[in-house]
Amino acid sequence: MSRLAKSSLIVTAFTALGLGLGFLSNVLIAAKFGAGKDMDVFLAATTIPFFIITILSGTLNITFIPVFAEYRAKDSQEIWRVVSSFINLIIVVTTVLCLTGILLAYPIMKALTPGFSEEKLIKSVELLQWLFPIIVFTVINELMASVYYSNQRFVIPSLNKIISPVLIMIYVSLFHNNLSTKSIIFAILSAKFIQMILLTGGFLRKHDFNYSFVFDYKHAGVIKIIKLMLPMILLTFVYRMIPIFDRYFLSKLHDGSISHIDYAQKFLSLIYQMVTSGILISIFPIMSKYAAENKWDELKALMSKGIRMLFFISIPIVFFLSIYGMPFVKFTLEKGAFTASDTSAVYTAFAIYMLTLPAMTMGAVIAQGFYVLQDTRTIAITDVFQVIIYFIVCILLLPKINYLAIPVAYCLYSNFALFLNGFIVRYKLGGGGGVRIIKSMIKQVISATICVIVLGIVFKLTTNTLISLSMIAMTFFLYLMISRFVFKTEEAIFLLDKITIFRFGNKR
Repeated sequence: MSRLAKSSLIVTAFTALGLGLGFLSNVLIAAKFGAGKDMDVFLAATTIPFFIITILSGTLNITFIPVFAEYRAKDSQEIWRVVSSFINLIIVVTTVLCLTGILLAYPIMKALTPGFSEEKLIKSVELLQWLFPIIVFTVINELMASVYYSNQRFVIPSLNKIISPVLIMIYVSLFHNNLSTKSIIFAILSAKFIQMILLTGGFLRKHDFNYSFVFDYKHAGVIKIIKLMLPMILLTFVYRMIPIFDRYFLSKLHDGSISHIDYAQKFLSLIYQMVTSGILISIFPIMSKYAAENKWDELKALMSKGIRMLFFISIPIVFFLSIYGMPFVKFTLEKGAFTASDTSAVYTAFAIYMLTLPAMTMGAVIAQGFYVLQDTRTIAITDVFQVIIYFIVCILLLPKINYLAIPVAYCLYSNFALFLNGFIVRYKLGGGGGVRIIKSMIKQVISATICVIVLGIVFKLTTNTLISLSMIAMTFFLYLMISRFVFKTEEAIFLLDKITIFRFGNKR
């Protein structure tokens, strides 16, 4: 097995485990609070801290790793001075943001949730103030992980992904009967703090990670990272305005609207991260290395492989869950205070969101093309334009289809972004691989269609939820078989031929 494949499997396995455990804790929380007032307050309070976290942590990896690769290619002795100075700068910035947020919590929540009553507003402010320190912990975690990934070390940061959800799940399970939204905040904070200590401890112990308390923020390497970050901060800021925009309008609708959309988004995020994390984290340092060494053909080939593999994995998931996903949502959420009506509302939104998955996964690889080219300005500009379209569509559709305007607008936004950014990055890299990608997609869509028809026949014969879920898994296996032995797609061959049972004596 190649190093890339092995790295992808390691990251995917630990990410899937971490996401699965995290989702399990969300299921327990859903059973306790349902989709009513308390959950709306909790979700509203998490919006701003997670907004800031996404802006900072989302830009750190994609700007830090290419610069790290550039310095490493030069065999520069300054690399660890750059790393240390940047880490220390991030600690200062996040601490200031945390303190400022605590002081301004009330006006922030007032502006975010104009439809909240005074009671709901006060509760959300209190939760927000407690949650703000998570910014410091999480951003430091992400930066430490970037250093590991830059060195193509995946085990430690991947293993660390399961620590936080495990601790949260244990806390939620042990104190479920006496659980409050404030105690959930405490559990999240404690878990992220422990995660930070363990990851930074491993960082400092590594002999080749020569961290120091230097603060050379004027160093050329630090300045370059900051210059690359600024357009990406704008991009991520605009993009993350989407959930803030969602909360703003949904706060004016009936109780539960925020929760229904949030649970649907959590399902989408869970599936997206499980599909993409291993591949994206593994190929990005290699893409950065190819770009630093001007190996453009190798870079384009790796991007093409990543796009084809992600579409191969995502398309059957879209077909299965958008059409037959009700048992999945019901099985995971419909417990305790979470009603059948809540399940139906979440599933409807989730089915629409699933139509964005292929565009999101392929778009993530295309975005990495911009990042390794150190062209964060272009993608920032295009995404601002795309988000404006999203806002307009939401405003037009909200009076007509209520909360479902949110996933419909996001679906249009994601697919438009894929085509626009794909066209631009293809132009920048000189094209190549387009026909191969399209042929692969056609084969995979045909395979998935056949499997959906088979699954539909099976669903006619049973109403048992567990049987339905198991049949979805079996049908995905059928999809792999058809792709491998009928259409002989490279992606299916790559996946199945890594498993000894499918080699049939062939040595590859």
